[in-house]
Formats: sequence, structure tokens, C-alpha cells
Amino acid sequence: MERRALGVLAVILIALMAIVATAGLDHLPPALKKSVDSAEKQLSDDRTALDKDRTQLEHAITEEPLLLGKQAAPWRERLDQDRAQLDQAAEKLAALQQLAKANRRSDEEKVQRDLRDFNSLRDAALRDGSGVETEAERRVAAKRALPARIQTMKASYESLENIDSGTAAAPIQKAINDWPAKRDDLQARIGSLGDLKSQGQKVWDSSAPLRMAAEQQRLADADIDTLLDQADRMDSLSRQADQTVTTTAALAGQLYVGWDKLLLDVERGHDAREKVRIVSTRFPDSTLAHGVTTSEDRWEPLDTFTTHADEHTGMVIERKPAGKYDSEAEHDVQPPAYAYIAPPGQSNAYGSWSGGVWHWLPEYLLLSHLLHSSQGPIYVPDYDAYRYARSRGEVFYGRNHEYYTPRPSAPQPSSSNGWYTERPRGGFAGSQYQSHGSFSGSQYRSRGTFGSSGFGSSGARSYARSRGGRR
Repeated sequence: MERRALGVLAVILIALMAIVATAGLDHLPPALKKSVDSAEKQLSDDRTALDKDRTQLEHAITEEPLLLGKQAAPWRERLDQDRAQLDQAAEKLAALQQLAKANRRSDEEKVQRDLRDFNSLRDAALRDGSGVETEAERRVAAKRALPARIQTMKASYESLENIDSGTAAAPIQKAINDWPAKRDDLQARIGSLGDLKSQGQKVWDSSAPLRMAAEQQRLADADIDTLLDQADRMDSLSRQADQTVTTTAALAGQLYVGWDKLLLDVERGHDAREKVRIVSTRFPDSTLAHGVTTSEDRWEPLDTFTTHADEHTGMVIERKPAGKYDSEAEHDVQPPAYAYIAPPGQSNAYGSWSGGVWHWLPEYLLLSHLLHSSQGPIYVPDYDAYRYARSRGEVFYGRNHEYYTPRPSAPQPSSSNGWYTERPRGGFAGSQYQSHGSFSGSQYRSRGTFGSSGFGSSGARSYARSRGGRR
């Protein structure tokens, strides 16, 4: 029985070996073998391309011996090295062809590695050879285009010289005078123009002999690169100056615009987004009078600064007062329009208090309307409670939570006074609203018009107790 079993086993093994041989399971993958087979033609094409680069280089050197003579020897040496790399690639290919001929599965990893090395050698040689030929052509083209290049250099110099901080930067100077808090920053930005103009003058003066020689068609070919470098430097200085004026003017313009981002709606899901209303008011000067208000509704990705976004629908989630850059926008959640109100007993460019009620000036009724401040009049205790909440780093939702939008199944917010809750990240420490009005830091801050004793933090607490007995 044992002999019979061994015989059967031997037959099975022979059959399996035949199947393996027939199926080619012990051979290199066909795709890999095909890559090796096509490599010889690739190498032949590479040699042809490198020979073409050398021919074109020699032709250029013959046509412009003075211009290219200094670099001729280094270029030829590089092309010789590129040819040597292709020879190394040929040796690598010969070894690969032997492995492909053996056609063993066990050699697959080595074939893949050697094929990568082969391609790396030939690619490097081709790139360098092409680079040599391109550099020679660039120099020849630059010489032919030199008159036009000098004119471009002159235009850059004149553009740099014409940047007059008293004319081109007039809006910046106005902002410097209007907004003392930004004076140092704006002056520092404009001050860099003087340095750029000084550098430009040095480049222009130092290039004068070469420019004159070029215009008289007697510039030595060896000096062309020097003149081209000077022209590039002049262009760069001119662009820097233009960018400085453009950027600084844009920042100065931001100081005359105040805006609020009002949250209108929130959509959850894979692409969470929020619908917001951007209410902007542009002012002619820093008195904040006669502003023109506009608005835009749009969808945006869900604001990463907003926590519990669903609860803040109808609230301002971001705002930037006039006198600040857009990069200084506040990300504090607050009821709309409250930030524009002066402390009790005072008035400002937006309105004034009368009979304990805030009244908007006619020119800013549109602003209040766009901000949905139609929840009813704002009384002195309302504002005091709002200011008290902000001093504690809490969100004020209105005296009856009229600005609070609960999430599904979410409990109503609760606090000791029932008006404000939820301490936002970072609180409000250091904010201009911690203990002052919206624009109290400005030279045009509101002036008191009548006393307001009795309405402080203690007044807000007393008002809270009278409305619900909660404290």
C-alpha cells in the first residue's frame, strides 16, 4: 500500500510541475519582460537625442563664438558626462536582457530594481543634455532681443521713480491721518518704498556704461549676461514697489469699512455649510457719519469659529468695525446691531438714547433692518445686560431669548439671570467691547449727553430680578 501511495503521489507531483511549466507561473510577469524588451529602442532614441543636442550646441558656438566661447568647454564636458551615463545605462540594460532571457520568477524584484536604475540614468542624461542646448539658445536669443530688453528695463526704472508717496499713495496718507492707531503700521509699509527706489537708482546708474555700449552696438558679448541680470533686478524692484503700494492701499481702504456676518441658516451633512448675510457700511472718513450700507447673502463652508452653530441662527458670528483690518475681525457671537449702540447716556454716529430707548439715525435705519434688529426696541437695561454678559465672556441672547434658536431636542439655555449663557472660546478679554462702546477707542468716540447712573452692572442685575426674580 505504501508503494502504491508513493507512486500516486509522484504522479500528482509530476502533473503539478507540468501545470506550473505550462501556465508560466515560474516566469517573469509579461509586462515586466515587455519593459525590458522595449528598453533597447529607448536607449537608441536617447543617444540620437543627445547627439542632436551636441550638434545644435556646436552650431550655436560657431555662430556666436564671442558670446558662447566662455561656456563652450564646460558645456562640452557636461555632454561628455551625459554620454557616459548612457553608456552606463547600456551596461545595465545588457544585464537586464540576460535576466529577461533566463525568465525566472525569482529574479522579478532584481529586474524591477535594475530597470528603475536604467531609466534613472537615461532620464538624467537627457535632461542635462537638453538643458545645455537650451541655455545656449537662451543666450543667443537674449542677445538678439537686447534692444527690446533695455527698453523694458527703462520702463521699470521710470515706473519705480514715478511712485510718489504724496500722489500714488494719497489714499494711504489720508488713512494715516484719519486712523492714528494704524499710523505706525501704514507708515512702515510706505517707508519701504524709499529703500526700493534707492536700490533701483543704484542699479540704473551702475548699468549705464553697458546700456550705452549696447545702444551703440559695441557691447561685448561677455557683458550681455551682466546687463541682463541688472535688467532682471530692476524689474523685480519695480514689481515689489507696485505690490507694496497696492497691498497698503487695500489695507487703508479696509479701515473705512465696517461689516457684520449674520448667520441665517445652517445645513449639516457631508458638506456642512452656512448661509450668511454680509452687511457692510463704507464711510467717507473716520467720523463714521454718512456711511453707505449694502448687504450680500451667500452660502459658505461652516465657519470653524462658530460653536453650536444651530443655536446662533440670527446672531452675528463675525464682525469687523471700521478702523480695523479685515484680518482683525472679531469672531464673537453676539446679537445683531448691539455693537453699534453707544453706552447709555451717550450718542454716536449711528443714533442716540431718548427716554431710555435707543433710536437709530435715519441714515442707519437700513443697517438696523439688514441686521434683523426688528425684535423690538432696545432699552437701557437690555444694553446693560448685553454689556455685562460680554464682560463675563458670555453670549447674550436677548431679554427673552429672542435671538436663541434651539437645536432639535436641545434644552433651553439657562443662567442665573436667564439672558445670557455659553462662554465662547477665548471669551472677550481685551476686546474693545469689554467695558466700552463700539468705537470708544477712536478719536471720535461718543460724548456723554446725559447721565446714566443707576444703569450699570448692578442695574442689569436689578432689572433681571424685577423681570423674573432669578439671580
